[in-house]
Amino acid sequence: HNSFDRISGYLVETFLGEGRFGKVARCLKLKTNEKMALKIVRTDLDEDKNNLVRMTEYFRHKGHYCLVFEMLDTSLHDLMKERNSKPLCLSGIRVISQQMLVALNALKSIGLLHTDIKPDNVMLVNHKLQPFRVKLIDFGLAATVSTMFLGTIQALGYRAPEVILGLPLDEAVDMWSLGCVLAFLKNKEFSVPKWRFHPTVNLLKRMLHVDCKKRISPSEALGHRFITMRHLPRHTHDRSYVTRTTPIIPHNFTRSSKCPSFLILF
Repeated sequence: HNSFDRISGYLVETFLGEGRFGKVARCLKLKTNEKMALKIVRTDLDEDKNNLVRMTEYFRHKGHYCLVFEMLDTSLHDLMKERNSKPLCLSGIRVISQQMLVALNALKSIGLLHTDIKPDNVMLVNHKLQPFRVKLIDFGLAATVSTMFLGTIQALGYRAPEVILGLPLDEAVDMWSLGCVLAFLKNKEFSVPKWRFHPTVNLLKRMLHVDCKKRISPSEALGHRFITMRHLPRHTHDRSYVTRTTPIIPHNFTRSSKCPSFLILF
């Protein structure tokens, strides 16, 4: 542990343990000669790559802890308000879906639940320059699966059945909330009969499965045909509606590098 021998005024004597999120070290505070326990938290997740808000620093001011984050644009809630609740096109919903699934997959990889996914907590990065580029924010209610408590979590309209019933909870609660967010973006249009067998509705049904054990996982959803577009004819990448905007979704998530998935407008 030579790289940790001295950390901002602390001398690391030995490491006491290591968990999923980091290490705990026994340290000597050099200014006071006090023995202290120091938690060193891992930051393995790339915030930009995994569509998570980036914290740049934190400090204490007059007894308050202040966290500094990157400046983002506007929330999905405010976007829909500006549109007078006019439904988003499927191109927008597809790219938002993919990015949030990547975010949830990253959180699942470290055993973390967000527990408060709603339109207010999905932020557009810069809607004018990067249409539908989004990040997940507000981890104030986040918890690990092992420490997840029974109780009232999640906004009412985005609350999973198992939360309401007081059942054991896992990452599936976030998939339920994300499904509700995607339905919100289409604003009741999915209730029209013509949507019944559409790939979008199929994905939503699997995200909103009442049985959390049968609910689709983030990694499974990333391979769903709504995201990959493998159900579409090969020639669609030549259509004008495919080439209207700049791609965001990585090519490896699509059925063809010539046809980035968020560009399909139907």
